[in-house]
Amino acid sequence: MKASLRLLIPGLFLSTFLFTGSCNLINPPEQIPSYIQLDSPSVTITAGLQGTSNQKITDGWVYVDGTFQGAYEMPVTFPLLKQGTKNILISPGIIENGVSATRVQYPFFYTDTFSVNLEPKKTYSFHPQFKYRSNTLFLMNEDFESGNNFIKLNGDTTFVRVNDANVLEGSFSGFMGLSDSMVFGECISSQVYDFPTDGSPVYIEMNYKCDHEFRVGVIAHTTGADVKFYQWNITAHADWNKIYLHLNDLLQSLGTVNFNIVIEMIKSDSEPEARLWVDNIKLLTLQ
Repeated sequence: MKASLRLLIPGLFLSTFLFTGSCNLINPPEQIPSYIQLDSPSVTITAGLQGTSNQKITDGWVYVDGTFQGAYEMPVTFPLLKQGTKNILISPGIIENGVSATRVQYPFFYTDTFSVNLEPKKTYSFHPQFKYRSNTLFLMNEDFESGNNFIKLNGDTTFVRVNDANVLEGSFSGFMGLSDSMVFGECISSQVYDFPTDGSPVYIEMNYKCDHEFRVGVIAHTTGADVKFYQWNITAHADWNKIYLHLNDLLQSLGTVNFNIVIEMIKSDSEPEARLWVDNIKLLTLQ
């Protein structure tokens, strides 16, 4: 009996050790994260021809030591299960064509980076600041301060320069107003723009506020004919908003050699008037 007891006790210790070790393998200690806090971003203008710093950068696409971490709507605080000195890169993201499900990295801004020594439980704040790339080509940059790049194409009216309480910034914005006697306005850019043949991105940036739907499109000049196509229906927005329109797919599908920008508004019969303010219309590509 004593011999059996002597054998049993070491066996109990061995079983307990093996069970504890197995638990540690199955349930290893949880890592404690650090936290990155990204504030609302801003844009810094480095040359006068770049125009306004007004922006609607919604997302930060985050890379840690070159590895994609995730895309986050800013401002945001998110965990990182990493420790030590890390290089954090933030690429600016936008909502493309006004469709909230279509979020992309905007090709005309440099990324922003910072280095941080991560420690568990600590939060590290960062204010992303973006600048236009030096090879960004501003084909149009219309702020209506000293002129108006749009002329009447069809209808009853076009954009006019106004200086009133609705102006976004500076002294002037563009305005199109419709009433019972003026129900349709359509304008066209006074300049024709070449469609890049090297695949460079082409975007329109535009600030707007309106109490009625309006449309934005192009007149594509092809080798065979001119084609007018309205791609984007933009709904009423009581406050100033910014939109980023990506033109490449449209221009490519139309076989475009060069093109004009067109904007139109048609007043519905149920409304006594329709009003549209625009500002900071930029047409951009890379050179």
